[in-house]
Amino acid sequence: MKLKCEPVTSTLRKQRGLYTTPWPLVVFIARSVHLLLQSRLGRPTGLTDPSVRLLDPAAGAMSFVRAACRQAVEHRQQTGGSVEDLLRDHLLPHFRGIELLPHAHARGLLGMRRFLAVLGYSLGTGERIALLLGDALKCADSQPSGLNVLLGNPPWCGHSSNRGEAIRALLHGYRLPDGRTEGGYFQMDGQPLGERNSKWLSDDYVKFLRLAQWKIDRTGEGIVAFVVNHNCLEALSFRGLRWSLMGTFDEIYVLDLHGNRRKKERAPDGGPDENVFSGVAQGAAVLLLVKRPGLARRVCRADLYGTRREKLRLLGKGSVETISWSEVEPRFPAYLFLSGDTRNEVEYERGISLPEIFPVHSAGVITGRDALLTGLDRRIFEGRFGLQPEGWRHRLTAYLARPFDVRHLLYAPDLLARPRRAVMAHMWSGGNLALIAPRQCKEEPGAMVSRWIAGHKAVSAYDVNSFFPLALRHGVANVAPELLRTLAERYGSIPEPLEILAFVYAVLYSPVYRKRYGELLKRGFPRIQFPAASWHFRRLVELGGKLIALHLLEDERLRAAPVRFLGDGGRPLRSGRKSVCDFRESEGRVYLNEHGLCFEGIEPEVWEFRVGGYQVLPCWLQARSGLVLSYRQSRELRQIAEALRLTLLVQKEIAAADREIRE
Repeated sequence: MKLKCEPVTSTLRKQRGLYTTPWPLVVFIARSVHLLLQSRLGRPTGLTDPSVRLLDPAAGAMSFVRAACRQAVEHRQQTGGSVEDLLRDHLLPHFRGIELLPHAHARGLLGMRRFLAVLGYSLGTGERIALLLGDALKCADSQPSGLNVLLGNPPWCGHSSNRGEAIRALLHGYRLPDGRTEGGYFQMDGQPLGERNSKWLSDDYVKFLRLAQWKIDRTGEGIVAFVVNHNCLEALSFRGLRWSLMGTFDEIYVLDLHGNRRKKERAPDGGPDENVFSGVAQGAAVLLLVKRPGLARRVCRADLYGTRREKLRLLGKGSVETISWSEVEPRFPAYLFLSGDTRNEVEYERGISLPEIFPVHSAGVITGRDALLTGLDRRIFEGRFGLQPEGWRHRLTAYLARPFDVRHLLYAPDLLARPRRAVMAHMWSGGNLALIAPRQCKEEPGAMVSRWIAGHKAVSAYDVNSFFPLALRHGVANVAPELLRTLAERYGSIPEPLEILAFVYAVLYSPVYRKRYGELLKRGFPRIQFPAASWHFRRLVELGGKLIALHLLEDERLRAAPVRFLGDGGRPLRSGRKSVCDFRESEGRVYLNEHGLCFEGIEPEVWEFRVGGYQVLPCWLQARSGLVLSYRQSRELRQIAEALRLTLLVQKEIAAADREIRE
């Protein structure tokens, strides 16, 4: 029966995570595998060794298999011997691929035939190219045994359609040849991860990585060389994956290719950092995993920044032996494949994480339809839904969408994608407070306090943030009792819950804290160290209290905000979110339209002030693009600007207190 080919359209490519691997990256991986076979697995002839059994389980157009064959042929040509014998006796029967899509399978066969034709080799009677049309994740047991090299670029697809029971079981553990059990990616050291949202562990590339790990474990030694999403190197959800890989493989080489457009990554010198894959926003990495009993266990890391062209030039000429590797020490609890200051890390880990301080928490609300369910003007918003009937009006509530940006939300759980009812219910009375902070962050960490329900990106432009109410219903404080007992013994009295929040808030805004633990703060919930000295605790409680009042716009000083609103207030702001603001530093003004409407008296550092990647004032104004600002809104913007100016002064006081205690 003739199979119908499915063209790889842009839609299919996006749905399945299928992107052609640049040839220099393919060559880098094939060359590195050849060298690792020689130097680590005791095969002096590398890929030409007859014992090598190679598989690309998501072969596509067979680029990786062809590159490995070419590497083997070049080695045979350099050392002498028959290329024809090598192809007939070793490469064609032992270098295999599996591909799911008929169109890609056909391209793979064609590519291999052209490769053989260039070498002057014709397939003999009974010979064939070992490219199976099928699903490697479903036919794992039917694949050849003894595989000792698995390589390739498996598809990246968070919403995986590969949901077979076999691969799901492998992700949760399998039995080793010696009878021991390998625990899988959902636990560490026998303990479950406890992830509330573990969907990224079901990404297709993770499943293929798990398949490869299982294959090498069954063989007893070998190499896995995969291109992967670089989030698995540091995201907390993947700590079980990293723990598992460290248990299976003796040497792990991690080459982070960066280029994450979503993180707005830049090179260390501030220059551009581009993805090696054209049109892909997510950053990439190469994992080279080596298993051979007797090798000293280690994890090595290297980073490659720059333009796409520069990266591919280096990859095309390089290999595992030309990269400058730094040995890293992944540590409990996250086992990050990152380098860092060990002394700072040990010091930081002594702190208490936010969920250990405020146990009840969740991610922020996801509306799934902001344009429909949120609004800036209450009257217009009520009219949109016909909210005059009392039965609906009680569902209208204030909603923190961005730093200092409070809007209206129709909190109807049936209409919201993620209402987070269990936690947001504690905020409904209106008299509560909550801390909002991300679990991990790609930029400087953000934090805000709120009296209102908040969105999942309220203080973090890239990462989902978590919401920690200070009080629960029925007057119960959301502060860990054991922490209160410890601090009572240390300071002589039990701190009030609001004092705990104020102290934590001051620490999160401390310039010293952010600088000292900057890299560590990107990896998980902030960890807070409570000082030994009572005076230091009390001083930061005082300063944190000032910040809370400023950020809730409740500080009395904000009533006399010096920023002025000038021009014809009846004219709307410019349309177009990016063009609404024209800040002129020399004038201390931000112009809002071509008629001279502006705010005056805004200092440059206030205009540049950021919370979690959001530039506060431009973001606030951009959200009101094309609208006429009411008197209340113009007053609110002036108060926000003054709150930011005073925040900078409080941060200096916090830094001085931190330096004093360290001295």
